[in-house]
Amino acid sequence: MPEDAPDRPQAGKKARKLWVRRCCVLLARLLLVLLALAGCSLLAIELTEPLAEPSTCAKCHEMQDVHERWTQSAHFSNPSGVKVTCIACHLPPREDHLAHLKSKAWSGAKNVWVHRFGTYDGETARRTVLQTMPNERCLHCHDSLLAMPSSSPVEIVHSTSLEQTAGRDHACVACHDALHSARKKPAPGKKEYEEADNSFCFVCHVNFKTEEFVVYHEVAGVGCMKCHGESLGHADDEGHITPPDVMVAKGEVNASCGQAKCHPEADMKKEIGHRPFYAGAEGGKTYCTDCHGEHRIEIRQRRWDRVSRKLIWRDGYAVEEDGKGKQGDPGP
Repeated sequence: MPEDAPDRPQAGKKARKLWVRRCCVLLARLLLVLLALAGCSLLAIELTEPLAEPSTCAKCHEMQDVHERWTQSAHFSNPSGVKVTCIACHLPPREDHLAHLKSKAWSGAKNVWVHRFGTYDGETARRTVLQTMPNERCLHCHDSLLAMPSSSPVEIVHSTSLEQTAGRDHACVACHDALHSARKKPAPGKKEYEEADNSFCFVCHVNFKTEEFVVYHEVAGVGCMKCHGESLGHADDEGHITPPDVMVAKGEVNASCGQAKCHPEADMKKEIGHRPFYAGAEGGKTYCTDCHGEHRIEIRQRRWDRVSRKLIWRDGYAVEEDGKGKQGDPGP
């Protein structure tokens, strides 16, 4: 046996101690680096916090209209008194320091570049946000959607949204897409729409002057002739035999309301108030008028078939094919 054999265990112990010491030093340095990075990121977040204030965002002319609409939204004024600022939705949560800082730096640099050298398209930017906004940003605050639903239909829609996370059809912003689209207040003395003039029709149809359905459409510039045509023959016929130019059967109500220039179905499906209706969660409600009020004549003297436009009921009598009649109810 070699003479230095007894010293080998001692040499092995020294080597292991040295290796452990080096590992501890390396881990300590790594920990210090991580702490330094975390500290620097927190410091950077705090130092750049004034740059993330909504008032700072509004200094760019591109954002002034967006900022104004934000001040009219529920994120600015709500019963809880909490103001949800720009970065709460448009950046990762502050708790994720590095992701938050990285996203803030990238977004800030990009926006400054577009402001100085590019062209800003508000609608394109809005569509991009709606296509990329993750549900997690919303759920970070709205974390009890199923605990206190405002109604059973809303609970059904929220459950579906939380379960079907693939794609964008059930994303939060698929319904709640109007957070920056609050109507701007009209200028003083200026109406948002020119009111429709229904006085020609009100000569006979007096009850429609105060009917909610008519009043809402009237102030929005939608008059009787928009849906029923000019109907001059109907107005001039003192015997009230001639029907209006256009009559809407029950099965055609939704198609009539959903015209491109009125309430397009594609837009209505995105509205939060209509999502339960299109999800079949409204309990037997099938037509727009099931929710949005009736549009009926109080005292009916004539009734036409809305499809064939033939007179089928007159002065308390159903009109038969031979022109004679028998007493009956006018129906709906």
